[in-house]
Amino acid sequence: MDDQGDDWGDTLAGFDIGDLSPAQRQTLSTDLADAGILHAFVGPELQGPAAESELIEHLVARTRRGGARRAAARPAAPGSSATDGLPRALRLPWGAVPPEALELPIAARWRRFAAYLGEAIALGIVVGILLRYSEPGGQLFGLAFQLVSGIVLVATLGATFGMMVLRMRVVSLGAPDRAAPGWSVALVRYLVAWWPELLLLVLDAFFDIEDLTWMGSLMQIWLIVCFVPVLLDPARRGLHDRVAGTVVIDAARPPDR
Repeated sequence: MDDQGDDWGDTLAGFDIGDLSPAQRQTLSTDLADAGILHAFVGPELQGPAAESELIEHLVARTRRGGARRAAARPAAPGSSATDGLPRALRLPWGAVPPEALELPIAARWRRFAAYLGEAIALGIVVGILLRYSEPGGQLFGLAFQLVSGIVLVATLGATFGMMVLRMRVVSLGAPDRAAPGWSVALVRYLVAWWPELLLLVLDAFFDIEDLTWMGSLMQIWLIVCFVPVLLDPARRGLHDRVAGTVVIDAARPPDR
């Protein structure tokens, strides 16, 4: 049994690997260890946490196809799938960790939400104070803060204000060694996450804000749609990460090369 990753959990699942060669088993074991999954080979069966079944099945299937550990990182042949026109992050099965992310120190979920919550609280306090003196000034500051943190800093430094405090950074799966993902990736990532809020700002210029109460509900629903996947995805990617092809890593320790 490989002592890697977190606790086993309450339930184990078995996976048939009787057709794998010893070399393929070793490759599979290394990939599972890199993904932080405890596992054991029991005869022709692989045992692992049932909660990670999707990821384990993905890695077993990749090993069975006979490629090297990084073979799945190569682009698929043109015309091989009806989804080839989509970004690669969206072509992956839900829950499957991109091969490029296996060696990256993915940031913990609690740190992701702590960074977001801390930044939101700090912004709310400052904007609340400014609104007492100037409503337009408070709104302008709030918008500028979000754009600088979510786009400018991510594009140039690879992290929002909250991520910097907790020592995390955003990396592009296409170029994980770059210090920052760049402007196009940062812009796509921000727009996917916050388009309802930007739409509200535009509509507010033409309509009474009291007539746009439905936008508040839309914003809350979209936050759930966009960020709850961070809790479900083994690579802790939100919808905005999947579309932009990014992951958030722990900047306090280097990738495991």
